[in-house]
Amino acid sequence: MITVLNILLIEDNPGDIRLLQEILREVTTTRCQITPVMSLAEAIAKLATSSSDGNDDRHFDVILLDLSLPDSQGLGSFLALRDRNPSLPIIVLTGLDDQNLAISAMQQGAQDYLVKGQVDSSVLLRSIRYAIERERTEIALRQAKNELEQRVRERTHDLQQINDRLQRELLERQKAEAALHISRSRFAGILEIASDGIIAIDSDRTITLFNQGAEQIFGYQASEAISRSLDLLLPSGFVKVDRDCPPGVTVGTDAPAKSLETRQQVIGTRRDGSQFPAEASISYLELGREQVYTIILRDVTERQQTENNLRDALQKLDFHFENSPLAAIEWDREFRVSRWSATAEKIFGWSSAQVLGKRPDEWQFVCPEDLDRLQEMMNQLIAGIETNNVTIDRNYCQDGTIVHCEWYNSVLLDDTDRMESVFSLVLDVTDRHQIERMKDEFISVVSHELRTPLTSIYGSLKMLASGLLQQQPEKEQRLLKIAVDNTDRLMRLVNDILDIERIESGTVQMVKSVWKVSELMAKAVEAIEPLADKAGVALSVSNAGGHVWVDGDRTIQAFTNLLGNAIKFSERDSTVWFTSSKQAGQMLFQVRDYGRGIPSDKLEVIFERFQQVDASDARSGEGTGLGLAICRSIIQQHGGQIWAESVLGEGSTFSFILPRSPTAQDSQPRIG
Repeated sequence: MITVLNILLIEDNPGDIRLLQEILREVTTTRCQITPVMSLAEAIAKLATSSSDGNDDRHFDVILLDLSLPDSQGLGSFLALRDRNPSLPIIVLTGLDDQNLAISAMQQGAQDYLVKGQVDSSVLLRSIRYAIERERTEIALRQAKNELEQRVRERTHDLQQINDRLQRELLERQKAEAALHISRSRFAGILEIASDGIIAIDSDRTITLFNQGAEQIFGYQASEAISRSLDLLLPSGFVKVDRDCPPGVTVGTDAPAKSLETRQQVIGTRRDGSQFPAEASISYLELGREQVYTIILRDVTERQQTENNLRDALQKLDFHFENSPLAAIEWDREFRVSRWSATAEKIFGWSSAQVLGKRPDEWQFVCPEDLDRLQEMMNQLIAGIETNNVTIDRNYCQDGTIVHCEWYNSVLLDDTDRMESVFSLVLDVTDRHQIERMKDEFISVVSHELRTPLTSIYGSLKMLASGLLQQQPEKEQRLLKIAVDNTDRLMRLVNDILDIERIESGTVQMVKSVWKVSELMAKAVEAIEPLADKAGVALSVSNAGGHVWVDGDRTIQAFTNLLGNAIKFSERDSTVWFTSSKQAGQMLFQVRDYGRGIPSDKLEVIFERFQQVDASDARSGEGTGLGLAICRSIIQQHGGQIWAESVLGEGSTFSFILPRSPTAQDSQPRIG
């Protein structure tokens, strides 16, 4: 018998519709009746019609859904159909080969996710059959679940009736035991007001007395506990009963009660099965031939919890104390060290054992210049005049170095408003202090360097504006030239300052690529040749070939700075040599001149900002004192090094290394 499957195909591509019809027409075991629609709205209307008219011929067994429709895109189409027809299986058949989308669709309830062009008739028919079978299985499971819930409700009703009957029986039992409670009423006054649990047992370990305190502790009513074994409440080994006579106890009718054990920790078991810590003591009394053991028990759960909380809080406090990024130090009322954290050891070098019990002036900790101020502050804290303050002090480390520290001090006062202890948090601000000092020095130098050309420009323009030189054009031209030259110097200075700040702050990113060494050197020489021609200096270039991995523009900038310096300090008709040579994984560049040379004590200093060999160089306005600092920053940004060698009167050589390009890229150089 041939099975008939009614399929609702939601697809806006007529070609895909015909293709799917052809694929399913190849199936011989099943006749697939396809109803195509080309939009989500049309599909919803078709489903509504098929469910309302009751016509079996229009009932759909499965939906084939394309996710790209004119009126809906993506999983929104699937969710809209699923919400309206939750019992109808949906297979996503789309051209989107997206694994994440497929997983999401399956998680949302799609029976399968198929990609157009990757399915044939057998695969598509098998997916349709599996989808229908899975949906039928889920419906059967839901029906079974509903039936199970119904049986559970019926069983719950039966159990409720049984519970009601048990409650009535329990009530009758409580009434029967009321007589027993009355017979013990002469002991009730003392026993019931006790907050501790009081339990009496006989020689068989059977409970004979169970007071209200025990009821509150264990959760059992006295009527439930009496006549039952003590094992119900406490471990079996807690009370060892000697039927003849416990050790150390005199037998007799008038024998007083004897304590068998000191108060000890024990674990009790409540009615709900939970266990709790308790403290208990046991005493023994013999009345005639009757032996009575009395247990007085106290629940210490809250106390232990409080102790545990306090212990945890103390551990957390200790952890934060020891691991704070700030050094933590505690001082007693005599201003002696009572706690010294691990961070304090790290900052200052002294271990806790070395400083505990010492005042800050009893070991080399405070700079002598700060001792008087420190003593005054300590006196104010001890007297309770100040309860908190912030100070910046200079402190010695164990190795003798000085660190600048910010101290945040808070005072704990006693009932008389005098100091009980002081807690100090210490922040090492040595780096910040050094940076601020360097910033101040930088601002001072920059302001001086800027003020010099500005003063010259201002003086020249003021003289020109006064009109006193209208009849002296030569002087006017000279003043104008001074103003223009100093303006040019000022522009160079500002540009160099901005340039080095951007490079060193990382604002300028080095865009590296493979460059030919010969090309870089040629571009630098081309840029500097006008200056060399004007100075009457010849340039001799020798390159070893190869490639480097650099930012071309910044590297050319470093080359031209070095060449410009060499030309500036060379005599007319002399030669500046510009060479390169290969090293292991690196390229060595050298710029050599035969100028006046550099003193040996200046070979490192000249790479700092605003540092020049001779102060007259700055006064001449020929340089800003930043060129070599910029070169060093550029070369260091490439992971290279730069240094200078010189002999006074014979000339100088500036050498620097840059990384060569990888071998694989060496054969494919970048055309700059």
